[in-house]
Amino acid sequence: MAHEQFEEALPLYAAGALDRAEHQALEAHLLTGCAPCHAALKQYHAVAGLLPYGLPAAVAPPALKARVMAALAHGSAPDVSRANQQTRPGPEMRAARFVWPLRRWAPSPAFALLLVLLLAGTGVYAVSMRRQIATEIEQRQRVETALQEETAHLAMLQRLITEQEQTLAGLRQEINQRVGDVGQLKDTLTHREVELGQLRTLVAQQEQETTILRKALAQGDEISVFLRSPSVQVIPLAGSAVARSAGALLLYDPDSRKAFFYAFNMPPLVERKTYQLWAILDKPVSAGTFTTDAGHKSRLIIRNIPDLARITKFAVSVEPEGGRPQPTGEIYLVGQL
Repeated sequence: MAHEQFEEALPLYAAGALDRAEHQALEAHLLTGCAPCHAALKQYHAVAGLLPYGLPAAVAPPALKARVMAALAHGSAPDVSRANQQTRPGPEMRAARFVWPLRRWAPSPAFALLLVLLLAGTGVYAVSMRRQIATEIEQRQRVETALQEETAHLAMLQRLITEQEQTLAGLRQEINQRVGDVGQLKDTLTHREVELGQLRTLVAQQEQETTILRKALAQGDEISVFLRSPSVQVIPLAGSAVARSAGALLLYDPDSRKAFFYAFNMPPLVERKTYQLWAILDKPVSAGTFTTDAGHKSRLIIRNIPDLARITKFAVSVEPEGGRPQPTGEIYLVGQL
């Protein structure tokens, strides 16, 4: 099995739903000391450990107590086998012991299947987040490489400027020495000045590109540090009737009060429209505006989000360009806390 298959099997392992061969293969992999798998399994065990608390305690039937007391009074051992036969639950009763608690706990029998799917989805999400972090690290390395190349190119251009300035200084000295060739030297000087201007323009463009790369690198560092925080909470947002295939995740860090919002499958915006994220407290509070990229995805860093304990839900609406103090357009995403 590949490592991705081990990661996908972890939720079923925690719930005890793997067959013997898969169970042994996964335990052999865990014995190798795989740190990501051990960390994920610890989280799945914490979720799976809450499931038995939904089952009620079994109550002994009154007839069993009467037989035991009668046997003690006559000095003989109680007919435990008979009592066990009468009190041993049949298949229907054993099934009821597990079905009734779930019925009292869940709004429908499908909730049990939803819980298993949620556990498996948590594993898939953990794998996805690890892959995303690895992708961000790879992108950061590429940006750093590009930044080093641009820095080297900029240094070369600066050396060329220095050389051109030295050439211009020599030409000016030569003009003073050769008065008879003033016209020709002026033409040469003009040509050199044009080249110098082009080089300066190129340097300005390179500096602007370097600034953009540095900003992208700084943003990538901030997101990478944010994702590694152990206190980050994940809040899912689902698409409304006007955007059923859309969805989003809001990662909130209560320590820094920062949040990272990531949306996908967002419908394209019409001209002079923008998406606006709202935190619903007593009334909607704007958390920022954003657009979509070519892949219908959106990213937004929120640096000062309200206290999560006072927020009831999050929503995304379509508003005029620049945003509005209160929602005025259709709601595309909703996330209930």
